[in-house]
Amino acid sequence: MTDNISGVLNTVRDTINRNNMIAENQKVLVALSGGADSVCLLHVLYTLRNELGIEIFAAHLNHLIRGDEAERDENFVKELCERLGIKAFFRHSDVWRMAAENKLTVEEMGRKERYRFFSDICKEHNIDKIATAHNRNDLAETVLMRIIRGTGLDGLVGIKYVREDNVIRPILDVNRSDIEKYCEENGLEFCTDSTNSDNDYTRNKIRNELIPYLKDNFNPKILDSLANLSANVSQDAEFINEYSKRLYERINNPIPSHKPYALHIESMRFVDRSILTRLIRHTVKKCFGYEVNLEKKHMDDIIAAFEKETGFGIDLPEGIRCEVQYGWLVFKSKDEIETVKKFFGEDFYAEVDLDKVYEIDGLNKKITFKIKEDPFKLKSGEIALNLSMLEGKKLSVRNRRKGDKIVRFKDGRSKKLKSVFIDMKIPREERDSIPLICADDEIVGILGVIASEKYRFSGFSDNNKKALVISCEKC
Repeated sequence: MTDNISGVLNTVRDTINRNNMIAENQKVLVALSGGADSVCLLHVLYTLRNELGIEIFAAHLNHLIRGDEAERDENFVKELCERLGIKAFFRHSDVWRMAAENKLTVEEMGRKERYRFFSDICKEHNIDKIATAHNRNDLAETVLMRIIRGTGLDGLVGIKYVREDNVIRPILDVNRSDIEKYCEENGLEFCTDSTNSDNDYTRNKIRNELIPYLKDNFNPKILDSLANLSANVSQDAEFINEYSKRLYERINNPIPSHKPYALHIESMRFVDRSILTRLIRHTVKKCFGYEVNLEKKHMDDIIAAFEKETGFGIDLPEGIRCEVQYGWLVFKSKDEIETVKKFFGEDFYAEVDLDKVYEIDGLNKKITFKIKEDPFKLKSGEIALNLSMLEGKKLSVRNRRKGDKIVRFKDGRSKKLKSVFIDMKIPREERDSIPLICADDEIVGILGVIASEKYRFSGFSDNNKKALVISCEKC
């Protein structure tokens, strides 16, 4: 074994152990493009598989961008995996079309689709880790690219060794020149992507022009310098990010009757901007499931929204919606917004009987009507009505109608439902989907909110021995 081969193996072994990347008996999925980096990664993990006690798999996504060249890469990956006895998974995705539909660059869409593919395979086959072939050169290129575009502390971290979604980078400490030597000395063929020489792409221009220029004219060890910068910044960034997560748990609260991802605006006024931006990114990540590219202009708009009235909203990248709702900054995903649109304004109506359970189609809600003799220990969202006052009346469940009122005062005075919802700080888009309990044509309760003062169970009397308790939960 030559010094370079053993050097690469030792470096990767140390990287894996130092960062606790893989545990014994785990399954690892290698993102295998067919290029030198990923071929090296596959071969290194294959060589160390018995020592580490792991099982190796591979995944290849054909982006349908480079025609015959992409087909060549796919066939190469198939042959390589067959030769090594490694099970491989393949998928074709029309990334050009998907990028246009999602208003993303081809580069961004390709990255999203790759990780979606890898995640799908891991879920289906119970695979523990996703190993990508990011190396020391990639780290330097990423840091430089972010410095050029303008970045904060997190951007200088560059590429993490281990991500929260079980993505690992075992060859992150290996230079690309050592990777190519490793492939050559092990007789490993690999594919070359013709687009790597296209300097219309920012990363390619940094790789092919800027880094060689910096090496020749300023610092021959520029890769090491940028890697050290990333490592030094990483510890500080990690501390601040952990603090932001703890702060999120303190000022995140579900709005009554609804549970979006929300932050308390008044509490955020006392938070330094460096923490605030991380707090917002963390909230958006929880909402959407992964990191969303929020630029400075997005942060400026979100922070400016602190001074806006309820109902003010901002559209963020990838279908995220940020709204001001009664002192809360609420973040919603595209799916949640579509669900609201689907049911907003649609009517539902059903006649009901006592001691039965009903489901409202489309709203995913189950409503239970139960007669109780001890209605004083109500759970959250339950309302109790005077059963004797409901005798002989037709009970029904429906959504809100124009002009609806409910008795809110002991003297019998009513209040419009719109005003009640505003008082209870219930978001506007949810109001038409909240079930109303009616007796004949009179509203006797707003499910999960309040009971009519006229019908509310207030205690036992000679004519009032039992109560009708109505609860609502998701199906």
